[in-house]
Formats: sequence, C-alpha cells, structure tokens
Amino acid sequence: MKTLAILAFTLTTLSLAGPLQAATLDEANRAFVDGKYQESTAGYQALIAQNGYSAPILFDLGNSYYREGDFAQAILAYRRAQWLAPNDPDIAANLQAAQKQAGVALSEPRWSDAISHVLSASEWAWVGCAAWTLLCASLLARIVLAQWRGLLTFVAVADAVALLVAVAGAALASDGLNQAVVIGKNASALISPFPAAQTVFSPAAGETVVVQKAYDDFLLVKDSAGHSGWIDKTEIAPVVPGKA
Repeated sequence: MKTLAILAFTLTTLSLAGPLQAATLDEANRAFVDGKYQESTAGYQALIAQNGYSAPILFDLGNSYYREGDFAQAILAYRRAQWLAPNDPDIAANLQAAQKQAGVALSEPRWSDAISHVLSASEWAWVGCAAWTLLCASLLARIVLAQWRGLLTFVAVADAVALLVAVAGAALASDGLNQAVVIGKNASALISPFPAAQTVFSPAAGETVVVQKAYDDFLLVKDSAGHSGWIDKTEIAPVVPGKA
C-alpha cells in the first residue's frame, strides 16, 4: 500500500503545460502580487485540481495561505511540497516560519534526514531498481566472462551496496506516508473513537501527527510529545493525499 501511495502521489508531479494552464498560473501569481490572497489561493488550488500536485505550486499555495494567516493550511502545503522536493531550502525555511507563527514545534532534523532528504522516496525507488538491474547483470557477466571475474565481483559488490542504500533511503523517506497535519482550530484527541469520549489532549492547528490506525470516522494519532488519541478525520489532513 505504501508503494501505491508513493506512486499515486508522485505521478501527479507533471509539469504545467498549455496556454490555458499558463494563463491560470499567471492569474494566480498576479493575484498574489496584488495582495489578493484568497484569489491566489483559489487559483493555486485550481491548478492542483487540474494538473495534480507539484512542489512549485504547493510552495506557492503555502505562501498564499501564509499571507492569508491560515498557518495550518500553509504548513500542510509546505509539508506536501517537501515530500516531493525534500532538498529544497526555501520550502524548509518557509515551513519553519509557518510553524513558528502557528506556535507548534519546529521540525528538528534527524540523523536519518541526511539520507532520506537526498532524494524523494520515488527517486530512491528508481535508484534501487537500477542497482538491482546492474547487480543481476554483473553477476551474470561474472559467470560468462571468467577473465573479468575479479573486476565484475567488485562491480557486483558495489551494486549490492548501492541497492542496500537505496532500500534504506526509500524506507526512511517513506516515513512521511503516515504523517498528517492538524487543520481543525479546535481539534480534540479522544481516549476512544466515539464523539462522547473523554479528551486526552488538544493538538494545535498546524501540528504534525503520525496516523497509527483508523476506526470509522476517527484516526488514532500520536503527536511529537508521545501523546496518543483518537481524532475526527475532518480535523486532520494527510501529508500524502489518500493515506488517512
């Protein structure tokens, strides 16, 4: 399921093309420059609806939400942009600025980010496929070309290492598949998945949580402090659409 989600989200990163789309983008950008942020937000949302997700448009959408003062939606847009372009410094900087404005915990870099942020999950998957193909080819050539066995053994080992790194990179980059952003201003995490249940904690709008499982209209989430509780699906939005 994770692979399907990666593929579905990645396939929407096609570049914009055509005069109608360009005109729509120009109109959205013009509205943003003129300070008409509700119009620019609607324009960027229309572009995404027409053409799918792309890091540049999500970044523009985040900026527009930020200027509107809707920091939770801005954080969601930046998170989605960062999923597609994990190494973009502008996305990272604006995400942290939005988190500060929303009053939520900043994204602290992890040791694993050095690997996972080199490429996106789909790019790591392509690297893994290439490494696997080369590994198989080098092992076959090692049998056929006995005189080159020493060199081909070295190549096979290098391909195996590259494959392991790619698998690790894809796994680490896929951590975001279960992440979601709280978009409800008065969201409550409950002790059980029923509307009348007791509130365990109240996550702030814009906070990033990890979705653990689902039950009817509720999702069990865990915040950065380790608190767990059931939250209504309408109060959060998945970083990778279709996951929550």
